[in-house]
Amino acid sequence: MGHAASPESGFFDDWAARLRQAAERPVVGILLRGSHARRAATAHSDVDLDVLVTDAPPPRPAGPPINAPYAARRAYLAENGGRLTHVSVAVRDVRSWLERLAQPAEWAFGLPVTAPIRLLWADERWRARIDLPVLCQPADEPRLEELIATLGKVAGARARGDHLGVRLAAADLARLCPSVLRLANPSVRVVSRRAAFAAALDLPVAPPGYRDDMLLCLGVRPGSVGQLWAAAGRLVTGTVPLVRPYAEEIAAGAGADLAEALSDGRLDRYLAQLTGGPGPARACVPGPTPLARREPSPVPAPRAGEWVTVPVPDAPVTGANARKTPAATPGPARPSRLDPAVAARLRRTPDGLVAAVVRQHDTGEVLMVAWMDDEALHRTLTSGLATYWSRSRQEYWVKGATSGHLQHVRSVALDCDGDALLVSVDQVGAACHTGERTCFFTELPVTTSGGPA
Repeated sequence: MGHAASPESGFFDDWAARLRQAAERPVVGILLRGSHARRAATAHSDVDLDVLVTDAPPPRPAGPPINAPYAARRAYLAENGGRLTHVSVAVRDVRSWLERLAQPAEWAFGLPVTAPIRLLWADERWRARIDLPVLCQPADEPRLEELIATLGKVAGARARGDHLGVRLAAADLARLCPSVLRLANPSVRVVSRRAAFAAALDLPVAPPGYRDDMLLCLGVRPGSVGQLWAAAGRLVTGTVPLVRPYAEEIAAGAGADLAEALSDGRLDRYLAQLTGGPGPARACVPGPTPLARREPSPVPAPRAGEWVTVPVPDAPVTGANARKTPAATPGPARPSRLDPAVAARLRRTPDGLVAAVVRQHDTGEVLMVAWMDDEALHRTLTSGLATYWSRSRQEYWVKGATSGHLQHVRSVALDCDGDALLVSVDQVGAACHTGERTCFFTELPVTTSGGPA
């Protein structure tokens, strides 16, 4: 996978001590972020450190202290095992850092974030508040109003012949689109900017051609101004019907009028006016539909600290929002990007699942048993983190994403009948939710025909 071992712990200890001494304010904690905290670093990865300081700066000679949030960045090139390592240091006010955790991440395409982090040092008075296995930031609100307004900016720039303006506005539109589509999709969490980009492209409930249109609008794929305009229009006009059942959630952020327009057809007419396309195919509802009578969203919005999905950058599966009912066929119960050759060898339960026996790769210790469907197996094989299907929550989850007790996959084997998987992992911490290393810690008495063994 191209991952490299993190620097020796002494390297981080030395830098924690150095930064404590060099800080302009009293330090309350030093945290390791980024690829090293996620155990995904390569030989070229930066070391990202957050230095959390008190919120009151020292008095200035010319006046009283300034209590505004404080953030400063410094970069270093440090010797590490005969190589130079780029150390990026962000000095942050601890209270504003904590407040920031309650805000959506700007880089996450509106999706909620669950990113591993490692505490290197903490003042004991602050340890309980900043010693977190992961940093959780909430999803952004569905920004439908901004999505529509941005399509208007694309149209305006195109009418003026402002080709650069079209490209800039189309990129903004693509970054907004996942925050709206999130309403119609299963819960998804991301650990990095790269994972957020992949998740934004791989939303299973999306307009036809969604992935290609997103790549075009974001500038990842080349295209003419006309192609960009067409892609932007398809993204917005294709998203609106998918989120129509979620008018109550739209109203909470954008107001009741836009939510009513989403339901009574005015929004379709406005989009047709912007794009020059036909009006809505369906008949408009005569008058506003009371929000209270609308069917509630069948897909709950993601909540911090619950379950996690780490998507992989493959082609998306588009289509309607399927109801979460067990499949009656031996095939996959949910859309999946699993290699068809592998999928053909699976023998699934009636609800599309295969048992996964998990063991520690070097000792053979059996840790736990869980369930995978085709997509969970695909994500396990391609992301390097053990991913399962929760039968109780009806969601995908990455083991240890909230606790920090991740399972780094070393190998996966399929048994001779195709109805069970053997997943060999490097287990971080406890595998069992009780805090035990393994789920199999309760021994039962065994007797033979001759009496107790």
